[in-house]
Amino acid sequence: MDVPDVDTLAGVLAPRLRMISAVAGTEHVTHAAESLDMPQPTLSRALARLQEELGMALVERTGRGIRLTRAGLLLLPHVERALDDLRQGVAELTGAEEGRVALTFLPTLGVEVVPVLLRGFRAEHPGVRFTLTQEAWAQSLQRLSAGGADLALTSPLPSGQGLVSAVLHTQYLRLVVPEHHPLAAQGPVSPASVRDEFILLKPGRGVRHLTDRLSDRAGFTPRVAFEADDIATARGLVAAGLGVSVLPARPRGPLGGTVELPMRDGDAERPVGVVWPEQGSGGGYEPPAVALFRDYVRRVGPKVIPDLTG
Repeated sequence: MDVPDVDTLAGVLAPRLRMISAVAGTEHVTHAAESLDMPQPTLSRALARLQEELGMALVERTGRGIRLTRAGLLLLPHVERALDDLRQGVAELTGAEEGRVALTFLPTLGVEVVPVLLRGFRAEHPGVRFTLTQEAWAQSLQRLSAGGADLALTSPLPSGQGLVSAVLHTQYLRLVVPEHHPLAAQGPVSPASVRDEFILLKPGRGVRHLTDRLSDRAGFTPRVAFEADDIATARGLVAAGLGVSVLPARPRGPLGGTVELPMRDGDAERPVGVVWPEQGSGGGYEPPAVALFRDYVRRVGPKVIPDLTG
């Protein structure tokens, strides 16, 4: 006789997992049927049909009772784990205190902001678990739009794309120059008037998107000396005298060796916020834990982010 493949056997077993678990727990067909809320003859026929389809015995009679065979006992731990996983999945879909939140966030927010928010939230809701992804702005929004994440902590905030956002904090963009630069002692400047080479972030980064938008509006194309992966690297390169950059104002003051100059463009801002799919990430459904964490971020984020970003 041909031996069925694993997928075939699993397909036969999947709808009957609770029957096997009930028989193992009661060792009695009638009691097992009662726990499953079905007539005893229905359970007996279902067990017989299951064993016929599998080609092996999972239960055996013991006087007036019933017990699992050796094959049934080998299968039982896997059955119980599958049922536990299913219960956990249902809890995550329906329960605010046992759910899972898939969060994507900018690298600049991963050093302090995200850990502070998670620590505070987990202190109030210890049962909620998180799946975390740290990535650049463009990738973060793509993941959110594709249903790969529930929430994003990012900047700038999107318009359209089926996404909704809430601003948590707004940073001002500054022209960052070396401390001995000729413009260092001046007031507000326009990036279009700068003849130096620029140190920009790589395409796909949120600050690069804002810088490109400012350049387009000012009608100039900056000469690029280097494209950095992150804001900290760009600051360091400016301090080394390798160029100038457009970056968010540093909350603790300019990095040593740099000066931050206000810009004349009235739109030189970087809003930082939380973003989520307008229709929810789960086919139009939003798990309660996701809504709970989003509300927490909207409440606590404006107090945390200004002191920790940049």
